[in-house]
Amino acid sequence: MDTSSAVSAQPDQGAAAPAPTTVPDHVLGLGVEVARDRVRVALVDAGGTVRARAERRDVRATPAARARAVAVLAHSCSEDVEARLGTGKSVEVRHAVAAFPAVVGTDHASVYRVPGHEKGGTALRDALVDALGCPVILENDVNLAAVAEHRQGAAQGEDTFVALMLDDGFGAGIMLDGRLHRGASGLAGEVAFIPQPGRAIGSQVLGDVALAALAKEHGLPESLGMGDLVDRAEAGDEVADDVVREVARRLGVVVASMAIVLDPGLFVLGDQAARPPILDRVAAWLRDQVAVLPARVVGSPLGPDAVVRGAAQAASEALR
Repeated sequence: MDTSSAVSAQPDQGAAAPAPTTVPDHVLGLGVEVARDRVRVALVDAGGTVRARAERRDVRATPAARARAVAVLAHSCSEDVEARLGTGKSVEVRHAVAAFPAVVGTDHASVYRVPGHEKGGTALRDALVDALGCPVILENDVNLAAVAEHRQGAAQGEDTFVALMLDDGFGAGIMLDGRLHRGASGLAGEVAFIPQPGRAIGSQVLGDVALAALAKEHGLPESLGMGDLVDRAEAGDEVADDVVREVARRLGVVVASMAIVLDPGLFVLGDQAARPPILDRVAAWLRDQVAVLPARVVGSPLGPDAVVRGAAQAASEALR
C-alpha cells in the first residue's frame, strides 16, 4: 500500500542560520531514514533548510524495495520544490545521507551482519546509489539523531554528550568534542548489551528481545512494542507500568555506566525514552542511586524527526 505524501517545509525551528553558499537553489541534498517499518526523506539546501519532506510506511524490508520507495518519495519532493521555485529548472539531488538502524562500518557503505535481522554488506547502499543516481553515505540512525540534537535539539551548545534512543531498538550516539565517535569499526554506541546486575554477560538488556522477555514475564503479549507499553502505563495499566519501571532502571544503569567511562555531562533521551514515564524515572533513579555522578538527563524536543533531521543536516554539509 502506497501511503507516501510529500509536504513542503519551512526552515526547521531551532536550525542554525543558513551559511553563505554559492550552491544553486535547485541543487539539493537528501536526508533519508530507513527504519524497519518505513522510509522518510527530506530535501535540504546547502544552508540547512529542509525544503520538502515525505514518508511511506509498509515498505518491504529488502534493499531494492527500500531504495525504490526512497526514489519515489525523493521525486515527489523534487516536484514540490520545483513548483515553488518556479524557475523551470529541475531539482538536482547531488548527495544523500541515509540513516539505518544497524551497525554501519567506517566505510559508510557496509552494514554489519546481525543474526535474525539484516544480511549485512553493501546491498542497501548500492541499491540507494542505483535508485537515486548520486553518492550515498550510510550512517547509523542514532549517530544522526545525535547530529540533530547538536544542531537543533537539546544538545545545542554541548560538544560532549550522548544521545540515547529507545523504542523496539536501543542505541547511543556519542559526540565527543563536537565530533561523532564511531569507534575503530563503527561499533561505538551499541549499548544494548552493557552488563547489568543480575543478568548474564552478553544478554540484551534493552531492545526487542529484552522487551519481549519482560512482557512475557509479566503476562503481557510478547509482541507488545515499547510505544504501546508506555501508552498502557500512561493509561493506568499497573502491569505495564511495572515493566516500564524496570526499563527505566536498566536505562539508568546504562547512563551511569557511560557516565563513568565518558563523563559526557549531558544525556539526551529520545523516542520513547523521552516520554515522562521513562524519562522521569531515569532521572529519579540516577538521583537516588548514583547522585555523585555528573549525569544530567533531558528529553529530546525533536520527537520522531530526530533521525531524518540529522540525515538532512549531514546531507547539507556534503553539499558544502
